[in-house]
Amino acid sequence: MPVYAPVVGEVVRDLGHRAPTGGVVEGVYMDTLNGLAYLRHEAGGCEWTTKPEHVQALPQPRYLSVQQPSRPRANDRA
Repeated sequence: MPVYAPVVGEVVRDLGHRAPTGGVVEGVYMDTLNGLAYLRHEAGGCEWTTKPEHVQALPQPRYLSVQQPSRPRANDRA
C-alpha cells in the first residue's frame, strides 16, 4: 500500500502514537526529513516525529494556514 503524502498544513492522523485517552492523535503535517514525518498540535507547540507510513488522511480533510514552515527543531544545532 502506498504511503500517504500530505501537504504542509494538512491535519492528519498519526497511527504511530496514542493520546493519553487511548484515542488516535491528530497533528498538522509540517515536513518530512531524513525519513521521518514531522507533525505538531493544531494549537501549536513542538513538533514530534512519526514514520511516514503512520500518517493517514482524515475522512473530512482539514487544513491550517502555515505561512512559513520552519525546519523541525530536532534538526537545529546550537
